[in-house]
This record gives sequence, structure tokens and C-alpha cells, in this order.
Amino acid sequence: MPTDDPSEPLVAETQRLVALPSGLATAIAIALVVAALYLGQAILVPFALAVLLAFVLDPLVTRLRRAWLPRSAAVALVIAATVAVLGGLSLFVGSQVAELGRDLPSYQSTIQKKLRALRQAVVDNGGSLGGASRVVDVVEREFDAARRALHTGPQPSAQAPLRVRVDPAPASPLQALAEVVAPVLTPLATTGIALVFLVFILVDRSDLRERLLRFAGADLRRATEAVDEAARRVSRYLTVQLGVNLVFGVALGLGLWLIGVPGALLWGVLGAVLRYVPYVGGGVAAVCPALMAFAVDDGWSLLLWTLALVTVLEITINSFVEPWLYGASAGVARVALLLSAAFWAALWGPIGLILATPITVCLVVMGRHLRPLRFLEHLLGATPVFDAPTRLHQRLLAGDVEEAIELAEQEVRTGSLQGFFRDTAVEVLRQASAAHARSGAEHRHRVVSGMATLLNELRVAWPPPPPAEGASRVLCIGLRSELDSLAAEMLAQTLAAAGADARQLPASALAAEQIGSLALDGVDAVVLSAFNPAPETNARFVCRRLRRRQPGLRIVLAPWNAGAELRAPQAAAELGVDHIATTLDEAALQALPARKGGDAAAPPPDVALVPAGPLRAALAPTLQRAAEVFDAPVAALALNDGHCLATAGGDMATAACRLAGQAAAGFAAGTLEPGMLDPVRLPLPAGLDGAAAVPLRQAATLHGALVIGLTPARALSAGDTRLLEALAAELAATLAAGLLRRDEPTPAALPARPAAA
Repeated sequence: MPTDDPSEPLVAETQRLVALPSGLATAIAIALVVAALYLGQAILVPFALAVLLAFVLDPLVTRLRRAWLPRSAAVALVIAATVAVLGGLSLFVGSQVAELGRDLPSYQSTIQKKLRALRQAVVDNGGSLGGASRVVDVVEREFDAARRALHTGPQPSAQAPLRVRVDPAPASPLQALAEVVAPVLTPLATTGIALVFLVFILVDRSDLRERLLRFAGADLRRATEAVDEAARRVSRYLTVQLGVNLVFGVALGLGLWLIGVPGALLWGVLGAVLRYVPYVGGGVAAVCPALMAFAVDDGWSLLLWTLALVTVLEITINSFVEPWLYGASAGVARVALLLSAAFWAALWGPIGLILATPITVCLVVMGRHLRPLRFLEHLLGATPVFDAPTRLHQRLLAGDVEEAIELAEQEVRTGSLQGFFRDTAVEVLRQASAAHARSGAEHRHRVVSGMATLLNELRVAWPPPPPAEGASRVLCIGLRSELDSLAAEMLAQTLAAAGADARQLPASALAAEQIGSLALDGVDAVVLSAFNPAPETNARFVCRRLRRRQPGLRIVLAPWNAGAELRAPQAAAELGVDHIATTLDEAALQALPARKGGDAAAPPPDVALVPAGPLRAALAPTLQRAAEVFDAPVAALALNDGHCLATAGGDMATAACRLAGQAAAGFAAGTLEPGMLDPVRLPLPAGLDGAAAVPLRQAATLHGALVIGLTPARALSAGDTRLLEALAAELAATLAAGLLRRDEPTPAALPARPAAA
């Protein structure tokens, strides 16, 4: 509705002028935060140190609380022990330093002799450095003479100016005392403030945690995950760092003692403490023992042995021990960690260098779970910014086929060839198909030729087994394009690994002039691969020609970019195909009708359900919990003696128990890995879109397998896999407790889980 208010255009123009670009607003906010961190370091540094110590000490407080000790008493006991350890360490270091200070005058003659020898060797006129110094002096005099000759103004006075020295007024006794005490009081004040913060953080941990969760946002689940993961990563990092530093200190002290350097125990303690300073701590720890070796030995062997010892320890720990122990606990990229250390060192000095890694870990975790801070994970995190299909697609677009093959082989080694085809390779071709209109001819050629080379390398490195006699014969054919043919090649390799006699033909075999000569004798099924979002026209034409030549031929259409209309139940009949499969596993299963639903698999053993009694009473709650937390329609465990237990009844319980029995046999034979089951190698029962299995293992004993069915199929995250393995370990511990009884009647199954609301 129009208005006559003349001030509205002015207000709108003012708002437009005041509004800042988002990038500039972000830069201003970051600058303000950095300024606040720098100006408030007197308070923020002790608080950060207190939080860091809280990560280490809170588990001790929790253990004391479990011993029925009040939290305040547990905190007091832990703080007292911490202060006692720090105080005793300080007294030890002080006494050792004083003792070495008393012994230093006895080394004066050795130091003077070595310095005199160095001076004669380096600074003497007969040396090379002395000759170079004389040449530099001559050149300087000649330049000075040339400058004076070219100077046309009045010559400066030959009389040199008088130098005047201003002596400061003598300091008062109080000023002198302040200058002596200030360097000592400042660290003590920081330590005292940090201890006060530490006490309150440990006492009010729950309240502070709730306030932090409230500040993080309304999504309580994400905020809780972020805080828990940050605490877990930082605690593990600090614990591992403590162990590594102690090993370094012990090795350094023992090595120096064997070499014969005085104060070896002191240097070991200082080495363990200084190594908390990343990148430079080890080098700084080597300075004092190196100087001591220089002072006490008439020759140079003791100094060289000391430097060699520190170098070997640093190389061993930095190159082997730390990467093996830390692993992904920090989750921070190396370059980001280096930049973070430089930033915090410039902001807060040496304390900032010590706090750099824990602070960066917390920032990365917050960025992973909180959407407004997502950019922090991309900038600092060690997790690749691209997923596996995007990384591989980028390498192919860049023409870097060698690196693409390396990525593919690495993924196959850590998983399986079929898993790589299913999770990565098909997705790469799907991305290439979606970008077809935006890509140039050169980029399209790079992707197609690069993927063909990659598949050939994988076929050579992991050749499929020869088909057994009487195996199903399947033709995998691209419907139209080269991308279709590449997906058909992956499907043929997947079927060959499953024992079928599968061959791949290019899309040209379906051309109008070629399809009539297509060899179909003895072929049981044909799978048509298509990335075209609308393949109906080509599919109908090809199906009519194939049906005309061989009416009983089984035809499966695999439209990788299928729309909703192709997923409808009646779509297959309208196109003239037997089945429409939208995933690689589904296409492989439908191409082998004899194995569909697991009918042609090796007949599983008879299912004998666990009898009622102590064992079932102990296993049932954990098994029910596994089904509920994963929202699974069924969970089943199979024991090595053939007994089984399931959370569903009827045919679903029997099918799940049989699947669990097959998984247990695979774990026992070493042919199955924990995680998602491959439906091509281990067909799923009807009603399940996916399943995951983990072994029931107690120490070195394998008791069976735990299987959860999934509908719809979804990939398990690393946390889901750890949770499933923890549930399996709980079940295995119950089995190892010796609760099995066979003298009671056999029940049907556990009652079915109620449907979700």
C-alpha cells in the first residue's frame, strides 16, 4: 500500500549505507576477538591454563567420586596432590641448579682453554676468516675514500665529536627490590590465578558445562556431541603427550648419565617439561646439557655424543612415536597446527605456544558440529575438505591419472573393490554426468579416459576369479554413452567377484546396426547401464529388440540418475524390463536371479534358539538395546555352537539368525571384516535393505557374531561402528562369564520390538 511518509526513502538509504558486506563484518569481528585476546591475556592466560589442567585432572576427580568421596573433598585432594608434585619438582630443580652452580668454577680452566682454541682457529689472522675480514676492511676503506672524493660540499671537521654518557640516577632500595622480585612474582601470580580458576572449574564442572551448552545454541544434541568430542580429543592428546614427554625425559636423563654429563637427572626433568613447548622444546632442552658437556670435557667427544643423543631422540619421537600414538586424536592439519602455534605464540608468548594445540583442537571440533563455525573445520581440520568421490573426480578433471589410481588403490586396500565401485566410482561418474553440460570437451575426455585407465589398473591388480562351471552368464552393456559403459565395466567386475560369468560390452553394441548380431546364446541376463536422467526411449527400443531375439531373457535396467517416475512400481513393466535397480548392489543381485534373496546361497545350518535361563536373561537386554539405538527392525546374535537369539519373531527372526550365523562363519574363517555387509557376497533376507555385523570376541576367543538389520540402508559412521563393537564386547563378556545352560526348554524368540510412535 503506498505511503506518503517522506522519511522512508531516507531511512532505507541510511540502512543501505550502514549495512556492511558479510566478509568485512567477519573480518572486523575477528579483529575485535584478537584484540580482546591480546588485551585480556592477564586473565585469559591463567583461565586457559586452568581449563587445560582441568582436562587432565577431572578424570582423577571422577574416579575419587566413584569411591563415595564428596566432590569438594575429591577436588581438594587432587589439587593438593598437584601442588605437592609441582612444588616438589620446583624444589628439586632449584637444588640441582644450585649444586651445579657451585661446581661451575671448577670447570673455568676447561672453558677458557676451549674458548682460546676456538679463537685461534676461527679469528686468527692466519685463518680463512681472518683473511676474509681483512678483505672486507680494505673494501670498506676504498668505498669510504671514494665517497669523500665525490663529496663536493664542505669537508667535515677532522675533530671527532665528543661522546656524552648519561648515567641514570641510582635506584632506591624499593625500586631495586621490585626489579629483582617482579620476574619471580609474575609467574607465581599467573600460577596462583590459574589454581583458583582450576578449583572452581573442577567444583562447578556440571554447571559450567550446562552454561556452555546453552551458549552453544538450541540444538542440544549437536552441542553435547561437540563438547564431548572436544573433551575426549584434548584429554587423549594431553595424556599421550604426557607419556611421550616422560619417555623423552627418562631416555634423555639415562643417556646423559651413561655418557657422563653432570646433572643428567636435572636435564631429563627439564627435557620432559620443555617438550610441552612444540617445535622448539626439544632443541631448548638440549642447550643446557650441551653447554655442560662443553664445560666439563677437555675434548669434543662428550659434546658430540650429547648432540647425537638429543638428535636421535627427537627424530625417533617426531617421526615414529608421535604419529603412531597421536594418530587422529588431534584432528588438526599439520600446516594449520604450525600456523596456530605461531599465532598463539605471537599473541601470548611461550604460554600461547603450549596452549596452541589444545585450543586448535577445540576450535576444529566446534567447527565440525556448529554450523556458524563450519569454516574453522575447513581451515584447520585434518579431515579432507572433499569426500572420496569428489577428490577422485577432481584428480581426473586435472588429468592426474596416477594420483587418481593411487587414491583408488588405497581405498580398495582399506575396504574392498566392490565397496570402492559402490561408494566412490559410481558417484564419480554421476558427478561427471551432472557436469556434462558445463564441461568442455577436454575435461570430458580426461574423465572418461582416466576412469578407463583406472578400471584397467584395478582389474590387473585385483583380477576376478575364474567363473565356476555352470555359473550364470551376464552381459553388462552401456545404454548410450561412455560413462554408461564404464559403469557397466564396474558392474561386470562386481558380478565376476561374486562368481558369475560376467562380460562388459560397449554402448556401440546396442546400436541399431549392431544389436542384431549381439551374441545372446547361453546368456541368462542383460544389465543396461544408463546415466541419462530420461533413458525411457532408448531402454524401450533396446528391450523390444532383445525380447524379439530371446523372449525369456532377463533384462535389468540400472538408471544411476533415476528420477521419481522410474522408481515407481509400474515403471519396469512400462519399459519392458524385469527390474529397475538404482544401486550397484541391487543391480548385481537382480542380475543373478538364482541368488536373489539368498535362495541359492549355501544352505545355512538349522537355527537353534538360545534356551530360556540365565544366559538369555543376560543377553536379551543388551540385544534389545542394540536394536533400539540403531532403530533396526531386528538384531540377532549367533553363537559358534549354532544357537541364536533375535529381537523379532517368526520368519524375520529365522532369517536374521541365519544371516548372523553366516557372518559368524565368515569371521571365524577370516573372510569377513566388521562393518556393513556386502549384499552381493552375503545376500540379505527379505525386508532388509542393509545389515552390519561385528564379531563377539572376548580376548582371543571368538564366540559368534552380532548383526543388526537396517531399513532403509545407511552407512554407519565411525561412532556408530564403535558403539556396535562396544555392544558386541558387552555380549561377549556375558558369554565369557559361563552363564550357558542347556537343560531348559527352547523358547520361540524374544518378543517383537514395539513399533515406533
